[in-house]
Amino acid sequence: MTKKDYIKLAELISKHRTMANLRRGVTFVIKKGDFMNDLCDYLQEDNPKFDEVKFRLATGEILNQEGNLEY
Repeated sequence: MTKKDYIKLAELISKHRTMANLRRGVTFVIKKGDFMNDLCDYLQEDNPKFDEVKFRLATGEILNQEGNLEY
C-alpha cells in the first residue's frame, strides 16, 4: 500500500463514522454498508481485476451457499 491508499482509507473511515451510545458510553462506529460500497468502488478503481464478490465473502459481509464464510 502507498501513502495515497492510507489517506483514502482514512477519508473513508472518517466519512462513514457515526456516534453510537453504548453501555460504556458514546463511541464512534463505522456504518458498514456504505463504507463497504465506497471501499469496493475505490479498490475497483485501483485494480480493474478486483473481485468484489470474493472480497465481500472474505470479509464476512456475504455468505457462501452453505452459509459459511469463504476465503
